[in-house]
Amino acid sequence: MKNILLTLILAHALTMSVALPGIAHAQQSAEKTNMFSGHYSREGNNGSPANAINSNIYMKLFADQRVAMLYVPLPYATTVESAAITKALEQAVKMTTGSAYIRDKFGQLTELATVQIEKYGYMEDRLIFECGSLAPCTIKLGDGFLELIKPGVINEHIIRYDHVIDH
Repeated sequence: MKNILLTLILAHALTMSVALPGIAHAQQSAEKTNMFSGHYSREGNNGSPANAINSNIYMKLFADQRVAMLYVPLPYATTVESAAITKALEQAVKMTTGSAYIRDKFGQLTELATVQIEKYGYMEDRLIFECGSLAPCTIKLGDGFLELIKPGVINEHIIRYDHVIDH
């Protein structure tokens, strides 16, 4: 009985020593860069990466541990104002309480766009969420940007998103 109790206490202590520093570090990053304000715009929007999928991609992190990725079709995406992107992402997360794919104008856009909404968690100094690939995606926060790390068969794909704060 003592061994079981000791094992449970040690397991709990180990879990807390791994989980809490990750949450604390991510929250410090949130305070430092205010990761919940505005949105993030994929590097390469309006360029060849966007042309390859015929969409610009925008991302927003929410304090309730949700991430939303908005796919706005080209050429319409080149005409959308930054504030409309942020408002569309905010409207999209109001439409569901869980994970979802939604196609709509979100009260801001004049053409249909698609949003993917997922819950995220903390792992060490990164955010982790399901992104439709074989393994979860991770987000590494930087000063004024984030890096989306998507697992690949051979290599990881690192995609930079620049932080856009609406004024």
